[in-house]
Amino acid sequence: MTERTLRIARLWDPADAKVTRRTVLRSTAFFALAATGACGVGDAPPTGTSSAPTSGAKAGNAVDEPKLNLYNWTDYIAPDTLSGFKDASGIEVTYDNFSSNDEMEAKVASGAAGYDLVVPSDNFLRRFLRSGLLTPLDHDLLPNLANLGKRFTEADYDPGNAYSVPWAWGTTGLAYSKSQLGDVTGFSAYDLAAAQGRATILDEARDALALGLLKLGHDPNTTDAGQIAEAVEVLLELKGKLGQITSDVIEPLTSGQTPLAQAYSGDAFQARDANDDLAYAIPVEGGLSYVDLLCVPKDAPHAENAHRFIDYVLEPSVGAALANAIRYGSPNEAAKPMIEPELLNDPLVYPSDEQLAKLPFTKDLGADVEARYADAWTRVKTG
Repeated sequence: MTERTLRIARLWDPADAKVTRRTVLRSTAFFALAATGACGVGDAPPTGTSSAPTSGAKAGNAVDEPKLNLYNWTDYIAPDTLSGFKDASGIEVTYDNFSSNDEMEAKVASGAAGYDLVVPSDNFLRRFLRSGLLTPLDHDLLPNLANLGKRFTEADYDPGNAYSVPWAWGTTGLAYSKSQLGDVTGFSAYDLAAAQGRATILDEARDALALGLLKLGHDPNTTDAGQIAEAVEVLLELKGKLGQITSDVIEPLTSGQTPLAQAYSGDAFQARDANDDLAYAIPVEGGLSYVDLLCVPKDAPHAENAHRFIDYVLEPSVGAALANAIRYGSPNEAAKPMIEPELLNDPLVYPSDEQLAKLPFTKDLGADVEARYADAWTRVKTG
């Protein structure tokens, strides 16, 4: 995904000793973590000497200090992930946030960011690799890789986890108001009277065009120029029924302003927690899966510390706490016994194998085809 600009943070409420949520719109700092002193939040740290290993070399710290510079999506972490890592390792984390892959890619590509870990989405990983922005992982430092599910060790985007380790995953589907629309099962919901002029689709080329492709019965990862052009026509027709093209869906959904939105599953579940009139559907036509990935930039000053953090997150208890907090799917099979039953048993969070077959990962299709999608999306937005 190119943009996931809004998330809900799960915070510890001492009044009732329960984890609660608060909406955070375009936050640039995770205030709950900053308050604990577990991490610093601010400008990107200065760049250190490159620590990218040569072939066969082991990951090490170019700068010998107990620090880690982490760049992650806004509000996409459990409240105690960083403090727990510091307690376990003695390593202090500087934690900065971004709200789109493009924003993060530009900062990393500038060579001046100084981050040790970044969290691109799967379809951006190949772009990072083509640009030479990442260093390969040292699996000797990651014994907990064994905890990952097979789907995430054999994925097309990075077979064998050579450059990445999954952080969390989800699907793209439809979030909707039950009271206004009834039961929604697929894209025909955009034709309902109550949705006219108030529904939304994601402001992201691949996800939105996938809606058009799936409605036509095409592969959402097609490279066929004719099929992509057909999807443009579907979306141009649909555009006349929409209220907006936007990836900021949680507040409009929870307020009732938007009764129907193409949405990322985690955002839909977080909105549902705030308003029990909301529901989420994986369309009968299909959808997409996505996974966000921990990666080490080529110029990471603390590459070994980055590996220590990755291995820490792969611990079952840590992975479970992360999944319980952010309400996205966990790639950590060993964590599942500790994930909240209501989350683990929700087929919308963890779809069946049959459903997953209709929810492929967004593939990187190469520069020429990606440009074709970008041009198609421009025609949709300007047409």
